This record gives sequence, C-alpha cells and structure tokens, in this order.
Amino acid sequence: MNIKSLAKKIEYFDNCYRRGEAKISDAEYDSLYKQLKSRNPNHPIFCQSMKLLSLDNYCFSEWWAKSARGETMIVQPKFDGCALGLRYQSGTLVAAFTRSGKDVTEAARTICNLPVELPEDGIAVSEEPLDIRGELYAPNLSRTKSQALAAGHLRKKNPNGAGLSFVAYEILRSTKDEIEDIKRLESWFFEIPPSNRTADPKQVKRWHREWLAGELFADIPTDGLVIKVNSGHTKKRLGFNSKCPNWAIAIK
Repeated sequence: MNIKSLAKKIEYFDNCYRRGEAKISDAEYDSLYKQLKSRNPNHPIFCQSMKLLSLDNYCFSEWWAKSARGETMIVQPKFDGCALGLRYQSGTLVAAFTRSGKDVTEAARTICNLPVELPEDGIAVSEEPLDIRGELYAPNLSRTKSQALAAGHLRKKNPNGAGLSFVAYEILRSTKDEIEDIKRLESWFFEIPPSNRTADPKQVKRWHREWLAGELFADIPTDGLVIKVNSGHTKKRLGFNSKCPNWAIAIK
C-alpha cells in the first residue's frame, strides 16, 4: 500500500471512530498509524489528527436523556482563554497548536506551568505521539481579560508567558475513564481543572445555578460549565460528530 492510500485509510477509520462507528480495533488502527509513521514521520496527517473540537450547548436535559442517563458525569469549569493542543513525543513537547491549526510551539514553551518534559512512566514517554488538550488562560482576571491576554500572547513575536497558565483537561484519543485521565495528567505535573462528579442530573442543575450566582468556580475565568460522561467505554460508543464530541456538553 502506498503512503497516500495508507493515509487515506487512517483518516477514514479515524472519522468512523469519531462518529461512534468504529470499523477496526484499536490495535489494527495503531498498526496502520505506526506503518505510516515509520514510512513518513512528517506526514501532515499527524498534525491533522489533533482535532480540537468545540462543545455543543443545547439543552442539558435533552443531552442527558440521550447520552448520559445512568452514567456518572464529570462537571468542570469551562475556562475562558485560548484552546491549545500539545503533542509530546517520547515525553518531550514537540508541538503546540491552536484550534485553527496555527503552530504556537515556542509561545507554549514560555508558559511557566506547562511541562516541556513528562515523567518517565511508560505512557508519557511512548514513541507514539501523546496529544493533550487544555486551555491557556489568565488566573485572577475576568473572562474577557483572560481571553484577550491569552490571544495576545499567541500573536506576539517574542512572547514571555507573563500572567498566563495552562490547564490540561483531555488526553486525546484516550479510551480510559475521564477521572483516570485527569489523575494521569496530574501525575505528569499538569494543572488540572476542579472536577465534581455525580450521576444525578438534578445535582448538575444545582451546580449550574450556583455557577450563575457566582458561588461555584468563582475564582476562575469561566463562561460556563462542561459536563462529560466519565466512562471511557461510553465515550467510545457515543463518539463524535463533525464538530463536537457526543459525550460532552457545555451549559452557560
């Protein structure tokens, strides 16, 4: 199989997986991925595969009834800053991208709490790329000022990272439970978001009212709450659509 056909096959299977319609096993997908990596390590698909999707924000009750009934849910603040995707190779930060695909690696390296090297725990230092999603934000500022400072930093020719932090909240393509992934991120010395858990949709609504009243996550620049299904198995079953994961929602 030539490189073009191999890349096209990987992209097809990746899109199927994101729709919750997996056509091959994880092991078979990894085998194809490794084949392409060994033949063309700089193929554009390795950047394209870091897709920073948005979150849907339709009615929480409808989403819960369709996707999360009977499931443990994780409730986190929706940080207001700039989304970043980080790529680690053999435990070293090799790339950072914005949602639009802009390479901001050098700007990311200036953020004081963003690890440029990960501990040697087997997963973090794997030869396969490890992609992590999070938010560049400004602690102790309003949400609008946080977003403006983060966006300005990424536009500078010589950024210094002053006043900014990075919070990590997702290991892309992971099949583990959400809580397990959060614990792994913390063990790699990332800042992680405060995370509440519940299986009760009424509790989610109570937390939402508390957020609206400024009583929940009040010390964080936020523009809503993020609700996620905890189960890795359920997340894989629900998959993604072309723009959003089906296993998470934002409420504002």
